[in-house]
Amino acid sequence: MNRYVLLIPDEKAQPRGGIMNIIRHGELVSRLGVDVAVATYTGKDSHGRKWFKHQLPVMRWDERKIDDICVIPDLFSDQADLVKGRCIVYQQNPNKIYQNFIYMREDLKIWTDSPVMLEKCKGAFPGKEIPIVPNIVDNKAFPFRPQAERKKGCIIVFPRKGNEFIRDIFRAYKKAGGKYWKPKSLNKLPFEKLAREFGKAQAFLASADIEGCALPPQESLAAGIIVIGKNAKGANFSMQDRKTALISNTVPETVDKLFEAEDEGLRTRITSAGYDFISRYFPENEPTEFWKEVLATW
Repeated sequence: MNRYVLLIPDEKAQPRGGIMNIIRHGELVSRLGVDVAVATYTGKDSHGRKWFKHQLPVMRWDERKIDDICVIPDLFSDQADLVKGRCIVYQQNPNKIYQNFIYMREDLKIWTDSPVMLEKCKGAFPGKEIPIVPNIVDNKAFPFRPQAERKKGCIIVFPRKGNEFIRDIFRAYKKAGGKYWKPKSLNKLPFEKLAREFGKAQAFLASADIEGCALPPQESLAAGIIVIGKNAKGANFSMQDRKTALISNTVPETVDKLFEAEDEGLRTRITSAGYDFISRYFPENEPTEFWKEVLATW
């Protein structure tokens, strides 16, 4: 069976949802009995080893072989034409869609991860068949925990994704008399520490204007955290208003939703529905079904 080689960044380690998702796919394929390796330009992987704790072997990108199947993230799509054999360009970032490779090659596939991304990819790569590949949500790292067992009033925020929006919301919430929610800022935490914080909070504030992979809201649903805020122009497709989340794309709307979410009964109902929805993306469910089909046909 062919080896799958996953190209990831070589630069200073940092959290990056799209790369984490690619590594999770690699780990799943490895468990299905396929030879998988992570590749960087230097052959060193401080990125994945530090943040994601994977156990996949690491190699230099120029050590790949002609019969390897190479999985390339969108930020390295210009490398696709260097791959002489089969290749997958994985489009997960709406700001990184470049037509800088010969995309109509028969031995090249383009994958993406959401309906919004699919429409963008269709515009950039007309005539190419592009499947939506299920994200992998790690339910072992983010196990479900009921609202009643979580830290009262704790709402996690990511200041690198819309810090001004976050500040404006809590300023307005406090001015309107809000006292329940207290923001907990998470910024560039190693994966294990991040997962621990997700085990404590009752809510997650989605503040990004646009998302690609959108893992944090999905991991929140898996953990039993209510997601409140922006649906990133539809990229956060797991957010369904008043079903799996509370969607609000402006400051006044979000303040109103924060007051609504003070109701524990509402939080319990929505987080239960959110967990049921996101469970399809646990490794053993749709991702495994997807890969069994891929391995049977390619």
